[in-house]
Amino acid sequence: MVNISKIYEMLNWNNPSRVQLEGIRLAQNINDLSLLIQPLAGPSVWEHCAIILSKKADVELEPYLDSLLEWLQDINWPGAMCIAERLKTFSGKKLKISLEKAVVKANKMSNEEGLMWLDYLSELLDNSELISNLSGDTLSVLKKHYHNWASWRSE
Repeated sequence: MVNISKIYEMLNWNNPSRVQLEGIRLAQNINDLSLLIQPLAGPSVWEHCAIILSKKADVELEPYLDSLLEWLQDINWPGAMCIAERLKTFSGKKLKISLEKAVVKANKMSNEEGLMWLDYLSELLDNSELISNLSGDTLSVLKKHYHNWASWRSE
């Protein structure tokens, strides 16, 4: 078995594609998915990690929802869009609790970073099953940000 540091090295976007593909193949067999969530190896491997995670079943990702939602704090981070798209198809019933915790956390930040995170989290409202499961308070907060990014800057 190749160690995780070697896999991270292989996933680096600066490597030849054949090396990256071998890294992806090896990373797909990792059981502890937390090792693929914004790993300390740095942003140059995050996009590949996000793609691998996006192919996992809901049941495999469910224990990691809080961390996956934190990845959406900055949509410009490599892999963030991929994770957002995957979460849009996630079970709304299962995503509800983690999303509501993330919204509370973002609201408590009371700064531009928190408001931007709410902007990005609001994109998950494309998940119709999620909408029907969210509390009224969470839904109200996210609707203010939905397709209305950075509108708070003019307030």
